[in-house]
Amino acid sequence: MNGRTPVEILIVTGPLGAGKTTVVNRLLKAEIAAGRRVAVLINEFGAISVDGTLLDADRPELAGVQNLVNGCVCCSLRNDVVTTLQAWCDQPEDQRPERVVLETTGLADPTDLLDLELEPALAGRLRLAGLLTVLSCLTPVDHLRTKPLLHRQAALASLIHLSKADLDPSAAVAWEGELRSAFRDIPLVATRHGMAPAGSPDPWAGDVRPLPAGWAATTGTSFAEARALNLQWDHPVDPAALEALLLAPPASGELLRAKGVCSFAGWARRNDGSDRWAFQLADGRLEVSPLPLRADGTAAPCAAIVIGTGLDAPHWKKSLRDLERPSTGQRRKVLL
Repeated sequence: MNGRTPVEILIVTGPLGAGKTTVVNRLLKAEIAAGRRVAVLINEFGAISVDGTLLDADRPELAGVQNLVNGCVCCSLRNDVVTTLQAWCDQPEDQRPERVVLETTGLADPTDLLDLELEPALAGRLRLAGLLTVLSCLTPVDHLRTKPLLHRQAALASLIHLSKADLDPSAAVAWEGELRSAFRDIPLVATRHGMAPAGSPDPWAGDVRPLPAGWAATTGTSFAEARALNLQWDHPVDPAALEALLLAPPASGELLRAKGVCSFAGWARRNDGSDRWAFQLADGRLEVSPLPLRADGTAAPCAAIVIGTGLDAPHWKKSLRDLERPSTGQRRKVLL
């Protein structure tokens, strides 16, 4: 054991758009407020780390930040996870993180992350403190039965946060009934704006149970089936056109998630000096929020990521590019 206290790791999982990043942000702020050194490891589906940009905007004093993109921490990027955690564990006692939050992509089955503490490079140096699953009550409640991946993410949890309960109280009640019936021994908390009520169970004190015999990682909407389309914008975009594009049913395939950073044509720079806005599409709702300048005073790059199955990639890239509104005398990039 080498006499050092193991680094604690909390896995945060849940479907695309459930509100994981909001929860992670609150977890990080709470750890920093308590005077603990905390690091975050973010896994995103696609080549652009939008969630990392959103976390950077709050500028928490983190002991470490690592973004893992274009893969999944439960399979293709597992070695990167182990390497990152090993490097943090190798740091001097007074510098290394005391706690690590690992946020998975919404398409990850966390089954293969529950044995991280058994990795030879991490044995005795890392302790799995809990698995927090975030589920949105705006998701159709029958998905608990019809979406195998969502069901598994919930079944493996040591604690479930039912998010967005403030947006539809009746849907929250329906979800609570389904979850308590299916998983009687898993603590459940309804959250509002990513915040759990006072006195709620501590996510870091989770009881992560052994996997049932024969349980193996699998997915419903699998990582292999989904595709992420990424595009960087060079000009402000039309806000009304962005809303129309993302809220309209796609001509082909299924749109699972969209998010990004942009500036809006015709919108003035805010008093904080930033003209950047973050947008997120989840559960059929488009949310737009102001994005401050980064700690060094620069603005985050403008980019969009669209995740789905069976999407027409050329159509989506052209549609996203067509949202740009170049200033007079400037030209829009041409897709080749």
